[in-house]
Amino acid sequence: MFGTYLHGPVLPKNPHIADLLLSLALARQGEPPELPPLDDAAEIAAHRAMLARH
Repeated sequence: MFGTYLHGPVLPKNPHIADLLLSLALARQGEPPELPPLDDAAEIAAHRAMLARH
């Protein structure tokens, strides 16, 4: 279980959590838990921008 008190789009702004949730879901279904890498440049930039605000 994952809980959050965040408001707004958590997964698009934190690709690390999105990747973790996808890996866990694939592993649960018996699939290889690794996906080919995607270009997460925009998501990483959004994540860093959110970190810089605090």
